[in-house]
Amino acid sequence: MYIRSLQCKGVPEEKLEALEWGARFNFACHPDVPCFTECCRNLRLLLTPYDVLRLRKALGLSSRSFIDEYTDLEFREPARFPVLYLRMKDDDERLCPFLKPEGCAVYEHRPSACRIYPVARATRFHGVHQTLIESFYVIREDHCRGFQESRSWTVEEWLEDQGLGRYLRFNDEWTRTVMHKSLSRGLSPAQQQFVYTLTYDLDVLRKMMESGKLDRVFIIDGAERERCLNDNEALLTFGLKWLRFSLLGESTLEVR
Repeated sequence: MYIRSLQCKGVPEEKLEALEWGARFNFACHPDVPCFTECCRNLRLLLTPYDVLRLRKALGLSSRSFIDEYTDLEFREPARFPVLYLRMKDDDERLCPFLKPEGCAVYEHRPSACRIYPVARATRFHGVHQTLIESFYVIREDHCRGFQESRSWTVEEWLEDQGLGRYLRFNDEWTRTVMHKSLSRGLSPAQQQFVYTLTYDLDVLRKMMESGKLDRVFIIDGAERERCLNDNEALLTFGLKWLRFSLLGESTLEVR
């Protein structure tokens, strides 16, 4: 049994063209391309926990402020996991809220689905031993003129150029958890809130760490505790470990 997640910008599968790892494709995106920013509107863009972490950093917002202002909460089947989608502007074009005349205002911290475009990445996890298998696709949308540019890429070169390494590492760990076959029966409301806090609302998790409540339950060494208090990536890593400990019964944390 395999479980599958497709990472792209809400594009219909008929627009996807299979791409082998070593194959090359032509693409470039810059202000001189006629369709520049056409792909930044009317999106159904899922935000992973790491996407939210990076966007918060770009905007200097608390987790609660960012979530309230820029996202919509949905519950993803089959487990009804809480996931956040970027809220488009409430106008006729439904523009991305971060789109400016000169381009993306949060480009350095843009979401993974935006970074990887026009490539889409599908991940499959074996239901028993959780081996990850990747598949890649090129998204050929009618409006896009970037494919007429002369710059050539392999998948590996594109992922490296777009700075996707850290994004994919966090996204895969999150996907491996939320798509686990043992959770197909669905989450209770209490479990949904638990997942939401440990993945998206990290400021609440940090307060729990600061209060010392977690130290009464888990053995957390001083160095890890300090990292969690000062580094959102370390805090998200801890949250994902706690999630797998509690929901999947894995030995990712040590109990007192």
